[in-house]
Amino acid sequence: MRQLFLSIVIILSSLPLFPSWQVGTDLMCFDSLFMGAARFDAEVSYRWDSIRVSLPLRISCSYSYEMNFAETGLLVSVYPFPEKGFFIAASMARLGIFWGLEAPREKLMFFSELATGWTFSFPWFFIEPRVTVLDAFSSEEGRIAELEKAIPQYSKIRISLLVGVEIP
Repeated sequence: MRQLFLSIVIILSSLPLFPSWQVGTDLMCFDSLFMGAARFDAEVSYRWDSIRVSLPLRISCSYSYEMNFAETGLLVSVYPFPEKGFFIAASMARLGIFWGLEAPREKLMFFSELATGWTFSFPWFFIEPRVTVLDAFSSEEGRIAELEKAIPQYSKIRISLLVGVEIP
């Protein structure tokens, strides 16, 4: 029975369109340690064929303001040319929560995100430069402006470098 199970796993893992898990972090967040705030971005993704569904996890802490921000959501990426690695992504749901003494009165924030970039896959790891447009539909301009003031890494357009492991 074990041999049959192992054989099936080996066959499925050798298929080129077999889905994979990706776990990565944004290396561009390291500059935040020198900018008056700390930002940590991580992402867990499940990719199959030309579709990827991601769960971003982001936490930001301001050193000069009494305000912190955490966010998550559901980001769907489409690879129109899967062999080239180019993708276009949009958030299906995006939720952020403020806390701290200087946090806005409304603690929850719903907003959007659009992204594009390239995924360079290697055996067991990937590198992904991307450009992200935050709050693309301008639904939360006032609170995004407050967030930009307290945490300098937040801007309407962000360049990221996601690096992580890929588990086939």
